[in-house]
Amino acid sequence: ITVQTIRDLDATSFSSDELCHLVYEIFLSLKLPPELFITVQTIRNFILAVRELMFDRNPYHNWYHVVDVTQTVFALAHQTGLMGKLTPWDRFALLTSAMCHDLE
Repeated sequence: ITVQTIRDLDATSFSSDELCHLVYEIFLSLKLPPELFITVQTIRNFILAVRELMFDRNPYHNWYHVVDVTQTVFALAHQTGLMGKLTPWDRFALLTSAMCHDLE
């Protein structure tokens, strides 16, 4: 996945499952080091849990909004050079925060 391919993403044009895969690819692109002890399965489970909590509960703050915010933060962090200046934990925290900012 590249910033170019997600810069103009319209989250509503994809299925819920496709959006899960997109967010998964965004997290994988961070290349989180093993010392963070965050497994691929943990990332998958986290994404699915957020989707479950946000899917269709609100006309605006829903799963599509979560993906839109997450991919926007990801793209902006890359385009501004911020992503390259962050530690692995900070990159993970940035995207996790983007995903969870409206969880209740």
